[in-house]
Amino acid sequence: MLLGIITADSGNQSRHEFKQTKLKRLLMDDNYAVMSRLDNLTKEFEALKQENALLRHSPIAFVAELTKTITGVKQQIHFDHVKLNLGNSYYLSHGNFIVPVDGLYLFSITACSHTNHYVVLELTVNTAVVGKVLAGDTAYNECSSRTFLQNLSSGDDVFVQHKTTGDYLLSYEGHGLPSFSGVLLKAF
Repeated sequence: MLLGIITADSGNQSRHEFKQTKLKRLLMDDNYAVMSRLDNLTKEFEALKQENALLRHSPIAFVAELTKTITGVKQQIHFDHVKLNLGNSYYLSHGNFIVPVDGLYLFSITACSHTNHYVVLELTVNTAVVGKVLAGDTAYNECSSRTFLQNLSSGDDVFVQHKTTGDYLLSYEGHGLPSFSGVLLKAF
C-alpha cells in the first residue's frame, strides 16, 4: 500500500510539473504578445505625437506690397509695406522670407509695368530661380500674377529679384500692387 501511495504521489507530481511548465509557457507567450503589442502602441503613439505637432504648428503667411516704382535692373525687390506677417518670417529690412519649418509653400507674385515697358520678376530660393512673372504692354499699364508651389526646408531664403529683363516695375500704392505673398500649406 505504501508503494501505491508513492507511485500515486509521483504521478501527481509529474502532472503538476507538466501543468506548471505549460502555464509558464502560456505566460511567456502571453507576456511576449503583450510586450509586442505595447511596443507597437508606443511606436504608434510617437508617430501620432509627431503628426499632431505638425498639425498644431502655428500658421505661417505673409503679404507684402511695393509702395514705390522701381527702374533699372540687377536688384532684389524689397516689398516695403507688410500687410500680414503670421509667424514673423517675412523680413521687411531685407525683403525676404526665411522658411521657418520644412513644408509645402504657396507663393504669389504680382508685377506691374508702365505703357511701352515691361518687367520680369523672378522668385528665387537661396540662389536658384524657381519661377518668373512677366508684366508689360505697348498700349497700356499692365499687371500680371503667378503662383508657385515649392517644397522647402527650414532656413531656405525666398525672395523676388529683377535681374536683366525689362526696366520698369510700376507701383499702384493705393491698390496694393505689386505684391509678394506666401503661405505654408503643409508642414513636413
